Amino acid sequence: MSSINYCGKNLRTYVVSQHNHAFWEIIYCTGGDGTITFEDGTVIDYTQYQLVMVPPFMNHANSSQKGFKNLHMTISDWTPPIRTARLLDDNGHRDLLAVMTLCYRYFNSNIKEQPKLMISLTELLIDMLIAFSGTSGTSQHVENMATILLDGFSDPNFSIDEMYRSIPLSKDYLRRQFIKEKGVSPLQFLNQTRINHAKKLLLSRSISNYKIYEIAEICGFVDQLYFSRVFKKVTGLSPKAYCEKHASRP
Repeated sequence: MSSINYCGKNLRTYVVSQHNHAFWEIIYCTGGDGTITFEDGTVIDYTQYQLVMVPPFMNHANSSQKGFKNLHMTISDWTPPIRTARLLDDNGHRDLLAVMTLCYRYFNSNIKEQPKLMISLTELLIDMLIAFSGTSGTSQHVENMATILLDGFSDPNFSIDEMYRSIPLSKDYLRRQFIKEKGVSPLQFLNQTRINHAKKLLLSRSISNYKIYEIAEICGFVDQLYFSRVFKKVTGLSPKAYCEKHASRP
């Protein structure tokens, strides 16, 4: 499950030195203008009401002669259908600005429903970024694979090899194309889907009363220990620690 894992705001700023992030960064200029320079020589000039999407691990610096103001955030576990930095224009209603402002406000709030609100806001922001970037996603056979994986993730007997056999193209080609377009292998995609669903169930345990081993089974894991290992690999936390972290919020 994709999630906004950092939200920040720059007031009048002139220089942000070269740096990078482990996730996609979204930078919306709320005032002034400036230039983002990337390590590969790419230069993007932006002005107010424009947004720059910065890929993971790409060194970049931000500078302005007159100063800029912005909202900026990073999104974890997100693989958009683009691979390079992109400049986007907001529309006349400033809808991107409105959504990013809500993301910033609720990310930094302590209200009880904050985790659920951030899930919804992250999904909305991602959908809008894809729509505004004019990208349509992936090729048909990769979309077919993704659909099969999404439909079968809760089945502990689900077989990726059977999925490959159901598509009349070579396994190696399908795997390479899936990684190229989705940024992860089919197995990684399957595990991320299972863990994303598990996170939602863990957040709703106060209502559902599911045990952790039951959540593991619902999400397609036969072995609770394996579920815990995969969960920690994807999220950085054990299922128990993930629950405790969110339970500690007001």
